[in-house]
Amino acid sequence: MNTSISGQISQLTCNVIRRDVRVPVGHIVIAERWAGSELHTALKSLLQTVVSDHLGMVDFYPSSNSAVLYITEADLLNEHAIKRKIVKLRKNNAKKPYVIAEQAEALQEQYNNLQQFAVMELGIPVMAVHNQLEAAQLLAQMEAVESGEKPNPFLVPRRLAPMSSALTTCLLRVPGLGEVKAKALLQKYHSLQGIALCSTEHLTKVVGQASAASIHKFFNGLQ
Repeated sequence: MNTSISGQISQLTCNVIRRDVRVPVGHIVIAERWAGSELHTALKSLLQTVVSDHLGMVDFYPSSNSAVLYITEADLLNEHAIKRKIVKLRKNNAKKPYVIAEQAEALQEQYNNLQQFAVMELGIPVMAVHNQLEAAQLLAQMEAVESGEKPNPFLVPRRLAPMSSALTTCLLRVPGLGEVKAKALLQKYHSLQGIALCSTEHLTKVVGQASAASIHKFFNGLQ
């Protein structure tokens, strides 16, 4: 592990995330509890991984600007504990917060409650995955999106998709949303967070009523 990266990360506390932590382009910082997991193995085929035991409640840092809380199916059963973690993430994290949650048919109600709470009450986007392999792909896409704003000209050219392409790929996870409409949304709102917080009425003006409803359901968990 790069010693300078380790030094910065070791200064993190359980509750407060320092603003000056930097994640190099092409890397992702993961909490030690994920070391050796299926998700970690999948991530290593996509990015350089840095494992740390000083991330507190945060599970992943896809970039210097974003922090991800990962919710498993088991976590969904403890709704109050998860909500407390999300609130703490919002209050104490200097970075852009995101939630990735495993979505299972048997726990759809719990997932919907979580998604509605995070998005509607706290303004934190929630993105669904069905397994850890999907989660690894999504995190790699987020790394490309978040790190693509200020590329370092001295680094080896990256092999991941450019920012606009990675954002489009993320949006194509919305059921029924095609590439043309995904690009139209990005031209209008510029980020996943902007789209997640947009009302159905405004989305309808860009992609039509059916697609707007699908997007709103995806980000807000409304049935």
